[in-house]
Amino acid sequence: MRRVVLVPMALAVSCFAVDLNSCKSCHGTIVKEYESSYHRRSFTAKDRIFSAVYAMSPEKKECLKCHVPGSKGTPGADEGISCLGCHQIKSVEHGRLSDRNIYEKDEKRFYSAQKESRDKLIKYHEESVWFGLFTKRTGSPYHDIDYRNEIFYNAKVCMGCHSHKNAENGLEICRTDSGEMDEKSNCISCHMPKKPGSATSIRESATHASHSFPGYGHDSAELKKYLKLSMKREEDGFELTISNQTPHSLATHPMRVIELVVNLYKNGKKEKLESVRFFKVLGKDGKPAMPWLADSVLKDNMIKANEERKIRFDKSLQGYDALEAIVGYYRVNPAVAAKLGLDKEKDISEFRILKRKYWKLK
Repeated sequence: MRRVVLVPMALAVSCFAVDLNSCKSCHGTIVKEYESSYHRRSFTAKDRIFSAVYAMSPEKKECLKCHVPGSKGTPGADEGISCLGCHQIKSVEHGRLSDRNIYEKDEKRFYSAQKESRDKLIKYHEESVWFGLFTKRTGSPYHDIDYRNEIFYNAKVCMGCHSHKNAENGLEICRTDSGEMDEKSNCISCHMPKKPGSATSIRESATHASHSFPGYGHDSAELKKYLKLSMKREEDGFELTISNQTPHSLATHPMRVIELVVNLYKNGKKEKLESVRFFKVLGKDGKPAMPWLADSVLKDNMIKANEERKIRFDKSLQGYDALEAIVGYYRVNPAVAAKLGLDKEKDISEFRILKRKYWKLK
């Protein structure tokens, strides 16, 4: 079903500077989701973690190319990763240190994915139907839509910013790209899940790809689907298994910390067993260091892609005991948060629960 929607033709589209109200006139649901996302808040004025790291980092230009792609050297610009910051990516160039987005020079051309229109470039046009009584409108009056760009189907479009980051000395700081993505299972299928509601008011659809971009720090409940917990009881203890069903480490950024908290309930009393943390520590000269100074990895016990990590506890379980396992995370390693002056900020320093599971013994 098509609606006849009258919208103004004038839209000031300059590279990465776009009026969200103009987008909202057709993409209200998507803009609302986007405004709640960390893409929208990726600049220094809205992201305290980025702001603190940016202030210390000597690689400011490298930071800005992803966090504020349209800034032209203005890190505090109130724009973050705009609609054009993704939808005008023409291709992604692989690099030794990191990948790089190559942007479309035609300001009116937007790239997107739609399987039924995969081979089409749709330009806005009008035609008279029923002897001139009605006007049929095709496409968007604001921009052309190019559905032919394969990177929007296989999620390679995300790799310009989310692939990898290496130091000049070759040290791998972080990596998300596993090289195993296909059209059924990729960044988009997990981090842009299908939600009810139309993507646009011009052409109705039953669902749309979520633009809230679930991940650590925002809407992380979506990640529960890819994290499994199981328990095996033994004669002199028990074994917990954490299954990471994602194609990348459970936390890809070296600032993140994953923690397993285990509570034993015996005769109605709670006993907290020793917690286990999973993290990566970068260092220089044998001591922990910030990424831009690091020359080595001092420790890395992070749960890797598609890994089942088994953790054994030497604590005997008896009948009618209950066991609780909690997997959660810190957005910033507490030790790093202290160095950045963020350890007093609750939203950053608090432990956040990702998944919880109970076992009642008999």
